[in-house]
Amino acid sequence: MKTTVSKSKVSTIAFNTFFTNCCSACEGQVKSVRREFSDQAWAALVAWKEVESRAVDAPLCNDCYYNFRDVLIERADEMRLMAGHVVAKTAVAGRDRAAGAKVARA
Repeated sequence: MKTTVSKSKVSTIAFNTFFTNCCSACEGQVKSVRREFSDQAWAALVAWKEVESRAVDAPLCNDCYYNFRDVLIERADEMRLMAGHVVAKTAVAGRDRAAGAKVARA
């Protein structure tokens, strides 16, 4: 009996974190669903101040979801540049570490 009760509590909690009646972005009292955006997309939306960090991976209403989606599509070039900059910066840092390691051994 205990197992059944605890399983139903867990499923209710999981259900409530996926569906709510409050949008975490606009705080409107509307049906909201947790949406799947990549980590890079969420980071870009937060960096562009389109959404607050507390709304990341939280339920969104349809209006906010489509608004964020449109912003990401319109600013896709900026996202590519941002991702390319991060990759280039990581490559330079890795190369510098490798060069430093060779010097340290000599």
